Formats: sequence, C-alpha cells, structure tokens
Amino acid sequence: MDNITDEPHRGAIGDLRALQQPGLETFRRFTHGQLPAPPIWRLTGMRPTEVGLGRATFSMPVTPWLADGTGIYWGGLYALFADSPLASAIWTTLPAGKILTTSELNMCFVRPLTASTRNMVGRAETVHSGSQVGLSTIQITDQDGRMLAFGSTRCLIADLPVDPDEKLPAPDLGPSEPPDPYLRDPPAANFCDLKKFGEMTPIDLQQTTITGGRTHPIWHLTGYRPLVIEDGYCMSVIPSSPWFSNGSYSIYGGLLAWAAEFTMGAAVYSTLPAGDIFATLDMHIRFTRPAAIDSGDLILKGAVQHRGRQLRVSSCNIDNAEGKRVAMATASALLVPGGARQLSEGLRPEDIIARATARGHKTG
Repeated sequence: MDNITDEPHRGAIGDLRALQQPGLETFRRFTHGQLPAPPIWRLTGMRPTEVGLGRATFSMPVTPWLADGTGIYWGGLYALFADSPLASAIWTTLPAGKILTTSELNMCFVRPLTASTRNMVGRAETVHSGSQVGLSTIQITDQDGRMLAFGSTRCLIADLPVDPDEKLPAPDLGPSEPPDPYLRDPPAANFCDLKKFGEMTPIDLQQTTITGGRTHPIWHLTGYRPLVIEDGYCMSVIPSSPWFSNGSYSIYGGLLAWAAEFTMGAAVYSTLPAGDIFATLDMHIRFTRPAAIDSGDLILKGAVQHRGRQLRVSSCNIDNAEGKRVAMATASALLVPGGARQLSEGLRPEDIIARATARGHKTG
C-alpha cells in the first residue's frame, strides 16, 4: 500500500481570506464550514467545534490509522492534536492581518489513548496575547471527559496585512475522491506476530522492520520511515508533504512534534531487553525555523541521553534537507518491564501502559 503523502493533497493552503477578519470571526467561520479546512485537518479529521475570545475547542477522531503495528497509540499524538487548538486560542484574540507560528510546545501525558477512545477533545485558553508573543494552555480529554494530557505553547505573532475588502479567489482544494484519509480503512499492520512479540529483542525487531520493509499504519499515513537503528539511537526521515500544512506554506508544528516523539521513542525502545516496552511521560519541543512544504525530506536524529532504572531521557534534532536545524525536542519515558510479554498474552496495550504509568506516578 502506498503512503497517503504520495497522493495529491487536499485542503486550503495560503487562503488569505482567513486574514481579512479578526481571528475570532475567522474561527467562527471555520467552525461553521464557511472557510475550507487546511490539509492537516483533512488528513486527520481534527476540526474546531467551539470558539470564543481567547478560547478554542477542537476534536479529533482516534482511528486505527494513528496506531503502531502492535495497536499502541504513542504519546506524540497528543502533541499532533494540541498544536492547532493552542495556536487557535491565541489567534482568536488577534486583529485582522496577523499570523502566528509555534515557537515552543510542552506536553504532559496523563493517560494513554485506548481502543475505546473515539475522540480527543482539546480545550485551549489564552494566557497572554501581546504584540509579538502569545501563550496558551490546553487540556485534552476523551469523549467522556477523562483527562488525557495537558499542554502549553508559546507562539510568535507577526503582521501579514491583507485588504479586508478585496475579493480574493478560493484556493484549489484538491480532489474530493476517495474520502479523506482518516475516513478510509487503514492498512493491515505487518510489524510482527504479536504472539511472539514478548520474545523479541527490541533492537533486533527494529532492524528487521527496516530491512524487511515492515510498517505501522501511522507510517502509511505520514510517510515516516526509520533509516538507522543502533543502541540508543534512531535516524528517521519524513517528507515535507503539503498534507502537513495547517494553512500556511510551512509544516504544521504538531506533526513535527509527533515525529520527534516517535523517533525518541524508537531510540528508547532500542535500549530495552526482550519483553519490555515503555511509555512516554512528557515532551518539550522548540522550533527554530519554519520547515517549508515540498522542500525535501526532513531528517530526525533521536538519542537516549540518560538510562535510569525506571526512566529514560531522550532528545531529537530535526533538520531540513539543507541541513539547517528546524526543531529540538526532549522527552522522558517510563520503562514497563514485561509489557511486551503481556501484549503477547493478549492484554490490551492501554491497560498495560495505564498500570505502569500509575505505578510510575506513585513512585516518582
């Protein structure tokens, strides 16, 4: 099966009509479907559901497209989702002709996503909105109101004046068939035989995944692929696909945050013995320059910086095709001894991780 990023993108890029009104009015129009969604919304199904001055609520379906080959939903998905409502809450406070970019994103993971999580709901509120910098926070819950994650951001604000009275053309939204990716049936995972998962040494499994062309559903969705796995180290690439635009000509920061967390997680996983897994507890990412769409593959290099008895601390640098630094991330992860064996025995991933993180919070 080809990657979704190999298809022509769909959704609005560079729609200057979104800057002709104050941010609050713009997001009311997005919420009512009066402005077309950008590609990253069309890819994942995220959308705004409620807005107010300094506030934005988004939802995003949790589909099998977002899982790895063992059925686990990695913590970086919270960052993938959070970046839009966090920035949107600030945008609702801005006058017309203003744009913003994410400078820094912090996430703390409270509960894992589960097979019963149908939707993530993110409620973001502005903490500060100045002439150049905006701050906001977010609480992410499931459809039943259970807390899943908490986050915060710093965004940079800049001018992009647009004539409010000019009649601007609608952007090309791309093809309408087949359905948007998140609505399609995901590919079957060919990562490994889960009955044997607990017996496999992680680094051997990862290296076999690379050489054998094995994949995860979310790799098909994003085009992400690892190139090198060594002990405590992972190098991966991801395309600078227009599918990753949040309406601008740059890659959506939340997508880069997800890719960084996956790369750091792969580096952590490579250090574990057979039978163990891990759960990411938190992550921080700082963006140093925009990553332009259609500018070649982005290169991610993740490394474990600390190997504790219970915790691993890792970092990831993201560079563009020219070798210039795009973002720097760090994360901490809790080890789950015997977690892979429990998966092999049929226990649900969410139950294994939930028990481990509960123990980690108590002992930490």
